[in-house]
Amino acid sequence: MDIRRLEAFAKVFESRSFSRAAKELYLSQPTISSHVALLEEELGVLLFDRVGRSVLPTQAAEILYGRSQSIFHLLHIAHAEIDLLRHTVSGPIILGGSTIPADYVLPPLLATFVRRYPDVRIDLRVGDTDSVVEMVRRGDVMMAMVGSAADIRDLVFEPVLVDDPVLIGTQEQMQEITGSEDDLTILSKLIWVMREPGSGTRQALESALKSRGLGIHDLQIAIQVQNTQAMLGCVLAGLGVSVTSRMIVEPYVQRNEIQALSLPALAMTRSFYLVHHKKRELFPATRELRTFLTNALASGVHSKF
Repeated sequence: MDIRRLEAFAKVFESRSFSRAAKELYLSQPTISSHVALLEEELGVLLFDRVGRSVLPTQAAEILYGRSQSIFHLLHIAHAEIDLLRHTVSGPIILGGSTIPADYVLPPLLATFVRRYPDVRIDLRVGDTDSVVEMVRRGDVMMAMVGSAADIRDLVFEPVLVDDPVLIGTQEQMQEITGSEDDLTILSKLIWVMREPGSGTRQALESALKSRGLGIHDLQIAIQVQNTQAMLGCVLAGLGVSVTSRMIVEPYVQRNEIQALSLPALAMTRSFYLVHHKKRELFPATRELRTFLTNALASGVHSKF
């Protein structure tokens, strides 16, 4: 039901006149008449009886007018809430995060942000980098933090954190690795725990291997997992070695549960990005969160995690 037709009907109902309704709505009388006629056609009933110069509402009009007031009231509330949303840091933020940001980087930062802005409600949706970027492209999330950038029309990727991926494994597994800058043959002899194809971590590994004339197909993959926690569990269980962010394995290294090694011959660097759709309007809460995350990560807050 067209809201403009409903507004024209309501004004005719209140004024009992098509001409007065036209003046109040700054429309022509034929336009008002057309709106009401189309509404009557849509509903299949007459809304007004024309008795001489009088316009009398029918019983159907009485029902429609009563319900229309509830509709107009809800629209008024919606307008007021949206106006508030445009000018205050409040309301919902639908945020995406690939697994490392969602599990390790974002939680402490979001805790600080929500304490600062208690009227904000965050819906954090998690997936691998490719799936989260697709959420942004489709408009399912307003903004996201992911592990790699992509050349996708209308998406803006802003680098906010540089990461140092490392090779990890148990002490027994890591004893097999020479760390020689020129010898990469050991990598093909190791048993690997591999992240899924959409993972930013895997993309960083693939890029590093490609620069040395190797590929994922050159590695012996025992198991492929869908998230960082599963990968860490498999490595701890001795299933194989893997690659992940240095910052998330530091606690395991300190407890001597995992060993981490940077391979000079397989220099890996990656960045994490905030991504949003440039054609979507970011309301104040989302804009404030973007600024907050950018400043916090630039100041090295992540190094405390």
